[in-house]
Amino acid sequence: MKSSPHRPSIELLFKRGLGSAEIARRLQISSSAVRILRRHFAGGPFILQQDWAPSHGSRSTLAVLEAHFPGFLDKNLWPASSPDLNPMDFSVWGMLEGKIAGKVFATVDDLKAALEVAWASIDDGYLRRTVNSVKKRLRACVKARGSNFEILL
Repeated sequence: MKSSPHRPSIELLFKRGLGSAEIARRLQISSSAVRILRRHFAGGPFILQQDWAPSHGSRSTLAVLEAHFPGFLDKNLWPASSPDLNPMDFSVWGMLEGKIAGKVFATVDDLKAALEVAWASIDDGYLRRTVNSVKKRLRACVKARGSNFEILL
């Protein structure tokens, strides 16, 4: 079976050593994620950034990435423990936290729903400015030789 742009091949997933239940689960998750990414970015270019979270190097994650994002940049090309270079860490999570701060959630699902509403309310211009600031942050990191660089921003 050949891998399509919307679905990893079963052979690729088995090659990664995944069982049938895990394969079925990953196919479902990856198809949903890819649909969301394509709809959000409307076919335009985007970068799927990984950090050093253990799950980002798992066989199942790598199989999905290889199937849907051929030539993706893996976690080894990104400095470990570098939240100052990750837009989600240096900006977006704080914005989301601020939008739900002070609220009490009865369940994890309630928290997830509130975060989804908060995410939907973030201005696209804010996200663009945040992502566009990464290049400046990378230059500052290089100039500081990997040390604290926020004073250079």
